[in-house]
Amino acid sequence: HKAVVSTQSTGKDYEDTQKMVWDVIYNTDWSEWWLVILESFHLLVLVLVIMSHRAAWHALSAVLFLSLLAVMYFAQTLNSIAAQHYSKFSKEQYFDSNGLFITLVVLLPCAFNCILFIFSWLLQSWSLMVDIKVQQTRYAAAHRDRKDE
Repeated sequence: HKAVVSTQSTGKDYEDTQKMVWDVIYNTDWSEWWLVILESFHLLVLVLVIMSHRAAWHALSAVLFLSLLAVMYFAQTLNSIAAQHYSKFSKEQYFDSNGLFITLVVLLPCAFNCILFIFSWLLQSWSLMVDIKVQQTRYAAAHRDRKDE
């Protein structure tokens, strides 16, 4: 006889998680030097995402995208290392075993920027396909006109 484990979350779970998120946001000293650097890094990446889209810097986009994915992949390891050595760079121990803090300050901004990269690449691909189709139509029309003459 096996016990059935419910995987359904309750409204209470959602409220508890929401409360924990707001607690982390409100109780974090955002003026700590390393958090200011992290915030600046995320802002710089956002600017690079926007610039790489406008300038079509494909190599930079790919390297930055893969770097962000690597940071996200190693987030649990980074969280463990930061939890062990937090006193060397932080006034408070923010790095919990659940990874809520690192999720909020590292993973979400990285994921957001990765989504922007993907959106940018989809827009560029769509634009390129439209340009190719327009050129194909013009080429076909020009050849059709030559045959008619």
